[in-house]
Amino acid sequence: MMKKLMILAGVAATALTASAPAAAVTTFANFSALAGGNNIRWERTAGTGNASFYTIATNTGSTAASRAVNFSFLQSSIAGFVTNVNAIWTLNGTVSNTVAVVNGANLVQNNLTGSFSFVSTQAITIGARTFAAGSNLLSGTFTQSTLSGARGGNSGGISGSTPSSTITYTSDFMNFGQTVNRNFAVNLTSIVPVFQANPVAGVPTSAINSFRAVAGGSFSTDPAPIVTAVPEPGTWAMMIAGMGLVGFARRRRQITVAA
Repeated sequence: MMKKLMILAGVAATALTASAPAAAVTTFANFSALAGGNNIRWERTAGTGNASFYTIATNTGSTAASRAVNFSFLQSSIAGFVTNVNAIWTLNGTVSNTVAVVNGANLVQNNLTGSFSFVSTQAITIGARTFAAGSNLLSGTFTQSTLSGARGGNSGGISGSTPSSTITYTSDFMNFGQTVNRNFAVNLTSIVPVFQANPVAGVPTSAINSFRAVAGGSFSTDPAPIVTAVPEPGTWAMMIAGMGLVGFARRRRQITVAA
């Protein structure tokens, strides 16, 4: 009898484990380019496995600078306050001693390391709180990320989803302390000249060739970050309960004094 109970308990535990939903990765923010053309440049050091990449101020820029973009938070509690707000985007990164590789029809550049930031250009009011212009919407660092795209094509992307990638996030609006898996994706379109490495056919002998492109992207975590700019429903309940207790104590004190 005991053996049967143990078997049934094991089956029940297995069923519960199988039916438990897996934690979902949450895309919590994104950004998009404004009019003006190319906003990012990839610059290879000639004949080597070294390169740098950075935001540019103008369509033909060749030096690192910041660029205006539209930035949005996607979680429901804050999306109503921060959707398509104007922000200043800064990106700086490097690749060291890493030759591009071929993966089918794609070129892949590994070992990207860098940092980024999105800073608000206007004050943002959320309830009783006002975040001044210059607040940190989102910033972060990354290592072991990848650049990839179709060889000879005009689109590609930078991703931090490899198993060896490390990504950090900070924000004046969110807390990422409890997040375990973090990812980002920067989509590149209108790449000029085409996405290529030398030689144009066969095995590359250096990093991916220089280009400019239009970039937009998104940021994700698992689990979702905690929105600190807007109290969560549980926090609202505690605040309301606290105010009720304060009011009750005040009325009780008034009655006692009157007596």
